[in-house]
Amino acid sequence: MKLNQLSALSPLVLLLMWLTSSTSFAQSLPPLTATERADLQHHRTYAFLAKEDKHIKGAWETYQQLKNSGVPVQHFEVIAIGNAVKSITAEQELGKFIQEKSDGAFSVTVCQIALDRHQIDKKSLPTAAAVISNGYIRLYQLQAKKYLVIHP
Repeated sequence: MKLNQLSALSPLVLLLMWLTSSTSFAQSLPPLTATERADLQHHRTYAFLAKEDKHIKGAWETYQQLKNSGVPVQHFEVIAIGNAVKSITAEQELGKFIQEKSDGAFSVTVCQIALDRHQIDKKSLPTAAAVISNGYIRLYQLQAKKYLVIHP
């Protein structure tokens, strides 16, 4: 390739990288269909079990898609278990993300068992993240309260 062809290719590569970034993905989520909205109008509470840190951001995007489509959301709780807890300290990007995005309706709870297994002190978590004894027990609690549950 000649130099001028290569320089014309660079902006295209940058554009493709931007279009596939997680930030642009969140902005490009389609609105829910009329059927999806109708099916969810009578449910106000949702739970999302997150085993990996990417699940937490995916849950946030789902929460935003519901809200932006006019679906009433009273509470959307993400339960972080397993490896997801390793990236949640207040100093890390995901911890800052949780602190910023938790608005009362959207919340993140963190499994104490997972914290212990990964030797993470709960004092290092963002203040918006509540610690629970067992993520699976919490999931059972929310199911008993008729939350709609996603377990990826």
